[in-house]
Amino acid sequence: MAIVTLNVASLIESPSALTREQGAVIYNQIITNLISGNKVILDFIDIESLITPFLNVSIGKLYETYNSTQLNAQLEIKNPPEGTNAKFQMVIANAKQYYSNKNAFTKVVEDVINNQ
Repeated sequence: MAIVTLNVASLIESPSALTREQGAVIYNQIITNLISGNKVILDFIDIESLITPFLNVSIGKLYETYNSTQLNAQLEIKNPPEGTNAKFQMVIANAKQYYSNKNAFTKVVEDVINNQ
């Protein structure tokens, strides 16, 4: 197993991790390495701002394919921006809940949208 460090700021070419599109860039890099059996160090050095839409795609979507045990073994978060720990925890908790029963979650959303 190789260890691959992904520098978020370099990959998204910005000190601000704000969009779903930026998150997709990171997700694609992470998933490619996880599939290859590599351990990924996701380094947030030089990231000044970070919001949940970015995290939902870059980190949360990983729970669609991997469980917590697998991600804890193969993914390390390094240098998260100060004050963002709660955002990481919220995104991970929501992703676990969503991907554990995606069909039921989707049905509830559809029912709400259709006023049923």
